[in-house]
Amino acid sequence: SHREAQKLRFGQWLLNAINSERYRGLRWIDSARTTFRVPWKHNARKDITSSDVEVFKVGGMSVTSSSLEILKGPHAHPPAPSGLGEGQWAWKTNFRCALSSTHMFKLEEDNSKHGDDPHKVF
Repeated sequence: SHREAQKLRFGQWLLNAINSERYRGLRWIDSARTTFRVPWKHNARKDITSSDVEVFKVGGMSVTSSSLEILKGPHAHPPAPSGLGEGQWAWKTNFRCALSSTHMFKLEEDNSKHGDDPHKVF
């Protein structure tokens, strides 16, 4: 189905993004390339930079409107609060939902609260 194809496209995009080493902090953490980390700074942090959210911006925007069906219905997310600028709030939400919907990746560690190096391991 079209929806399944969208999930696979995001999964493949993410694997390509990790392999490209283009996004700061997004990288494999094992030599077998089965486990990777995603930088996960909270949007409210004062030290957040554009490079901290780049993978969410690109990944979240690669999720097309047809695949945003996952954001409708009983588990819909409220609209982004005003004042966060340039959709940062929505980018990470779209990225997280797309990541989850692929069923290709399993969260192994949530280190998003680590002050000096917030990240999640999949």
